[in-house]
Amino acid sequence: MSTLLFSLAGENPWPGFLAASLNLIVGLFLVGVSLLLGITISLLAWVHALVDRASLALPNAAKRRALA
Repeated sequence: MSTLLFSLAGENPWPGFLAASLNLIVGLFLVGVSLLLGITISLLAWVHALVDRASLALPNAAKRRALA
């Protein structure tokens, strides 16, 4: 396929431009998806840390009340 693009590039530059723009669009899409996944994973980790902290605080508070 690339040899066909190279053979056409001498007389018609549009196939090369189309292939380059398609590569750019796919690259930008992959970067966007990776950023979205990174943000999603960090938010889930943050929520998980908040829930763990809250669940650990409850038994300690009950123990303190029982001792007092």
